[in-house]
Amino acid sequence: MEKVQRRINALKNVQLKLADVELKLFEEINKLESKYQSVFEPIYTEREKIVNGEREPTDEEANWPYKDEVEIDEESEESSAKKLKTDEDAKGLPDFWLKCLRSTSLLGGMIQVHDEPILKHLRDIRVKLNAEKPYGYTLEFHFNENEFFTNKVLTKSYELTTERDEKSPLSSDTTRLYKCVGTKIEWNEGKNVTLKLIKKKQTNKSNGQTKEVTKEEKQGSFFDMFDTHTQDGVKPSLKEIATKERNEDELDEQEELEHLFDLDFEIGQFIKDVLVPKALLYYTGELSEDGLDSMDEDDEDDDDDDEESDQNDA
Repeated sequence: MEKVQRRINALKNVQLKLADVELKLFEEINKLESKYQSVFEPIYTEREKIVNGEREPTDEEANWPYKDEVEIDEESEESSAKKLKTDEDAKGLPDFWLKCLRSTSLLGGMIQVHDEPILKHLRDIRVKLNAEKPYGYTLEFHFNENEFFTNKVLTKSYELTTERDEKSPLSSDTTRLYKCVGTKIEWNEGKNVTLKLIKKKQTNKSNGQTKEVTKEEKQGSFFDMFDTHTQDGVKPSLKEIATKERNEDELDEQEELEHLFDLDFEIGQFIKDVLVPKALLYYTGELSEDGLDSMDEDDEDDDDDDEESDQNDA
């Protein structure tokens, strides 16, 4: 048994060497991504101008030589003509980013009815990478002037740590979310969609009289993603916390915060790696989780048909 444990310990040290190489690989990839950010920027600016109607593409730019594989649902001639007229009169592609966000299963479920009028003003989403430590990135949501808030840009920044977790050195990823900080939204009076007004009856204990009072309560909103979940934005499990006994409520609260940080990171990674570079494909419907699911189901059906055919042949 002692020999087996020695071998396992040796292999754990080998695993740490692999982790060190993975970290170097991450650093090299981060440098490369940062280098190409300056190459991507003018291309994203070109997209932004066309989406927001700041310029029309030339005939050469609008020439698409490939055959599209996505089938577009047929509409009645009357509704098609009306839609075409509306599109012709509009500048750019109205509601481009709202449609992109709603076309994803991860983000679409976050959008409430009261969020849509605001997201119609979203003109662009950009990603800014940190070339050096602390590694990470910032998502920038650029808005046209609107009646809801005064911010021109809402941001969510993600700071990663590459420090090894000494308590569990083999169970950690090479890079982990360390800190997550969102913009404070400067809402105009009465326009904060993350809150709702609730009217309640309040009874005066001394005289028994009742009166109606209005209170603010939280309600779900896409704009909750700009919350900073802890005072300093640091993930609770990565803080140096003084040893003390914590009651069940405190443990539940920390677990909930951990979940919020993990979800935030999942959302950030998706926007950075998938939504921003492939936004047009979500807008046109050429890329969607639903489409991928239906393709998988079709493949499974084909497999079932093949199996049934083989059984019949047998």
